[in-house]
This record gives sequence, structure tokens and C-alpha cells, in this order.
Amino acid sequence: MRQMNATPEEFRRALVQAFGPAVSASADGLLLTTAGVQLHFALTREAAHRIGALQLSMLRVEVSVRQGAGEAATELLARVDRATQRGGG
Repeated sequence: MRQMNATPEEFRRALVQAFGPAVSASADGLLLTTAGVQLHFALTREAAHRIGALQLSMLRVEVSVRQGAGEAATELLARVDRATQRGGG
């Protein structure tokens, strides 16, 4: 499980930008299927964090491996992490 400061739309946009047509919708999130590995991302909006006038969208992302195993799934998830990473310190 990961918590991200993004909306479901922003998360999807980042995946599509990195993986193109390998991304598809599911009933409760997104599927990423490539090179014999399929990851499912269940997306749940959470209450926004407020810091003064700043409001940050929060998203809970639960990742499960639906196809593929071990090293290939771990490598794909690392690529997803890099694709959805935002700037900062």
C-alpha cells in the first residue's frame, strides 16, 4: 500500500505517459500489463491534507500482482514508482 499526493486522474495520466496502451481501467482502479506481468492498482481517494492555504490531494494505492512473478513484477513496480514520482527534495 502506498499513499500519494495525487488524484486518480493524475496517477492514471502518469502511467499512460510512461506505459501507453499497456494501461487499462478496471472496476476499482487500473491494470498495467506488459512483458508477461500484470499489476493491479486499486485507487481510493483519501481526505486532502491541508497546510495553511495549501491543499494536497491524497490517494491510497494498493498494488497487487495478478500475473507474473518475482523479479519481473518487482522490476515493473520500480518502473511505476519512477514514472509516478513527483519533484521535491
